Amino acid sequence: MAFSLVTINGNKVSAGVAIFVIIFVFPLFCSYVQAQTSIAFSPAEQFSVPAYNGSISFAVNGTYSKATFENNTWTFSNLLLDRSQPLENFHISTQNSNITISSYATFNNTVVNSIRLRYAVEGQGKQILNLNLGAEPNPSVEWSVTVNNNVSLAEGKSWSISHDGTMTVNGASGNVSIVRFDFSALFGNSESNSNLPFYQQHSVAILIAAAFALVVVVAVLIKVKNRKQTSESD
Repeated sequence: MAFSLVTINGNKVSAGVAIFVIIFVFPLFCSYVQAQTSIAFSPAEQFSVPAYNGSISFAVNGTYSKATFENNTWTFSNLLLDRSQPLENFHISTQNSNITISSYATFNNTVVNSIRLRYAVEGQGKQILNLNLGAEPNPSVEWSVTVNNNVSLAEGKSWSISHDGTMTVNGASGNVSIVRFDFSALFGNSESNSNLPFYQQHSVAILIAAAFALVVVVAVLIKVKNRKQTSESD
C-alpha cells in the first residue's frame, strides 16, 4: 500500500503518518485530557458549610469533574463514588449537622426503577439535597426516607420534597437511606402535575395499600373458614 506525500510548512510528510496520528494518537490524547478533568478525592477531605455550621464528606474515594459552592450549597458535577453509579448533578447542603455520604445506587427492572442514597448524620440538624431526577410530585414516583434500622420517617413531618425535586430532611440522626421508586414502567409514563387530585398523585401507594388489605382480608376469611370446619367436625 503506497502513501502519497503531503506538504506541511514546506516539508513533505507521508499521508500514512498523518493518518496514523489521527487514528491512534489523537484518541489517546483526548482520553488523557478527559481523564485530567476528573478530580479525585478521599474520605479525609471535607466540604464545609460555614454559615450553617455543617460539613459534607464521603466515606469512600471518588471523583468529580467540578465542585462549586454557592448560596451555602455544594454542587458536584459527574460525581462518582467507589462501588457506586455516577451522579451527574448533585446539590447538597447541611445545617447544624455533619454528614458522610457512603453510596449512590440505581436499580432497574421491568416493574420498578429505583435509586438509593445513603449517608450518616452527626447532630440533629437539617439536610437539603437535590439529585436532579425531575419535578415533583410525579404520580409514578414514591419516596421513602428511613433511618438506622429501617425506621420510616413521616413525610411532611421529618422530610419534605419541593416541586423542583429538592428534598429536606429534618432532625435525622444516624444512618439515613433515601430511596426513590419509579413505577413508570409498570403504570406508564406520567407528567408531573401538582394540580392532580390526591388519589392520582399517590396512586402507587394507594394500589399497594389496597393489595395489602386484600391479602389480609383473604387470610382472615381462610382462618374463619378453617375454624368453622373444625367446629363442625367436633
